[in-house]
Amino acid sequence: MLNEILNHTHPILVHFPIVLITVGLLYDLIVSIRHRALPLRQGIWIWLAAVLSAWLSVATGPEEDARGNTSFLEIHSTLADITAWVVSILVAARLFMIFRGKKSLFKFSLIVYLAIAIASCALVLGTGYYGGKMVYDNGIGVKANGTPVNPPKGNHD
Repeated sequence: MLNEILNHTHPILVHFPIVLITVGLLYDLIVSIRHRALPLRQGIWIWLAAVLSAWLSVATGPEEDARGNTSFLEIHSTLADITAWVVSILVAARLFMIFRGKKSLFKFSLIVYLAIAIASCALVLGTGYYGGKMVYDNGIGVKANGTPVNPPKGNHD
């Protein structure tokens, strides 16, 4: 059973950045609308979990399962990397401002922050879309009776 879980680490983990980035964005939008500002300490734990889960998802992506079997791997992989970096930069900037003593974001800085947060959400949703295309359209990582539906083709080192 443990081996089965370890073999499915990526499909288990990928749902976390999708949910956490989306919830983080929605939380920040609601707080920003209600207060006309974003207190930087509020919701930071959501974003810290989002960045950790994004990098874990990138690190566990089983690219060898998809090589030669799908045209979606490159865009999925690229979007995943960009998502992880954008969320990392967003969180790093927010932590930097907290450590510098800034309490909240207002006006222009709030608009820039929310634009980047919206972009990160669009990126993670795009990543998930292409990951889903690989699974549901190409059968990447799918097994029937223990046999891969669409096994990797050749050696692509």
